[in-house]
Amino acid sequence: MRLEYTCSGCKKQNNYTPVTVTRGDLQMKVGDEVTVNCSHCGKMDKKHINRIDAVIDNRKILIAISISALVAIVLWNLYGGIGALFFTIPIIVWIQESKATNDFNSYKIRRK
Repeated sequence: MRLEYTCSGCKKQNNYTPVTVTRGDLQMKVGDEVTVNCSHCGKMDKKHINRIDAVIDNRKILIAISISALVAIVLWNLYGGIGALFFTIPIIVWIQESKATNDFNSYKIRRK
């Protein structure tokens, strides 16, 4: 899971670095509003933490696919069809990432 926000100037997505499990943890860490700097246009802006969204990190899924493919090929040569079970690893990683992003995005902080 990674956190992103949309720049109000150029409307492009930017990454937000302190990644936490829930929005409540993010609020305890940084407060209700954060100052962000757009990496595309350089605009400094204040964002409420409800404007920061979690998205699925596809790099983790690609790493899981490559590791499971490598292990499946090795085990297929040694033990036969049992190696095919390792193709479920990317599905498990995707389900975990999807659940984490849903948990983060479903909780909103009340504005003052």
